Order: sequence, then C-alpha cells, then structure tokens
Amino acid sequence: MNEIPNNQAQQIWQHQPVEGIKMSAEEIRRRAGKFESRIRWRNRRESVGCLLTSGLFAYFLFDTQNVLFRIAYGMFVAAMIWIAIQLHRKGSVKTLPAGLEPSTSLQFFRGELERQRDTVKNVWPWYLAPMVPGYLMLTIAYAVSFPRPVRWIGVGAFDLFVVLLFIGVWKMNVRAARCLQRTIDELNAQM
Repeated sequence: MNEIPNNQAQQIWQHQPVEGIKMSAEEIRRRAGKFESRIRWRNRRESVGCLLTSGLFAYFLFDTQNVLFRIAYGMFVAAMIWIAIQLHRKGSVKTLPAGLEPSTSLQFFRGELERQRDTVKNVWPWYLAPMVPGYLMLTIAYAVSFPRPVRWIGVGAFDLFVVLLFIGVWKMNVRAARCLQRTIDELNAQM
C-alpha cells in the first residue's frame, strides 16, 4: 500500500532539482592552466632529450666505420625523430579557451586529461617500441665486434640495463596514467 507506482517514482526522480557544477570557472581555469604548464614542460623536456640523443647518435653514426654500428645508430636517430613527431602529435596540450561556461570548461579540461592519459598509458607503441630495433642492432653489433668474454658480459649487462630502463619508463607512464585517471574521476564527481 505504501509503494509508489514505478512510473511515479521515475517522474519524481527525473524532476528532482539537479545540482550545478561544484567547481567555479576560475578554479577550473587555474587547474587547467597548471596542467597545461606541466604538459608543456614535459614536452619540452622530452623534445630536448630527443634532440640531444639524436645528435649523439648522429655523431656516433659518422664517427664509426663499423657498418653494424652505423645501422644501429641510424635506427636510433630515426626512432628519436619518430618519437618527437608522435609526442607533438599525441601529447601536445590544447589551451582552455576563454569565456566558456563552467560546464563546457570542465568538459574541455576533462577531455584534455583523458587524451594525455591515453597518450602515456599507451607508451609502448609510439615511444618505446621504435627504439627496440636500434637496441637489437646495437646488441648484434657488440656481440659480433668484440672478443668472446667481453662480448657476453658486456652485451648481457647492456641488455639488462636497457630492459630495466624500458620497464622503468613504462612503469612511470602507467603511474602517470593512474594519476590522470584520479583527476578525471575527481572532475567527474564535480559534474
């Protein structure tokens, strides 16, 4: 007897007052600006790293006479160029346009967070994988070019270092993606 029919309950639920966004437009703009600065700094740092690494491998490329090493260094230069292009394509930050409504600003900011999350979450195909052929060729070049005892110890140590470096970079990016997801979840709670 005390039950409300389903359609009445649905009408009550659909007509209840909706809360607005709990975050002010200024707060959204401040947080978006801080985020944009961090991403710009990351992109500058990574671009400078690609430039310096490319320069170093280009120097090695022209300094050595060994064909296998030249191929490896050329592959690294190509990988660094690819990474820089992909970073610009996937990881460039878009500035929050002025004069947007708070809800639109929040949606824009959340979209940027999601795009950056997806970029760092999927770091293998565009950031790490392009370096693998160069590392493999460098491993082959070292294994072929040096005496047997030095070859296995050096190559093994080098490969272990590279594997640990790749795992470290991947883990840092997974952590960054989780942090971005937490921020996205926090913004979703504001809507």
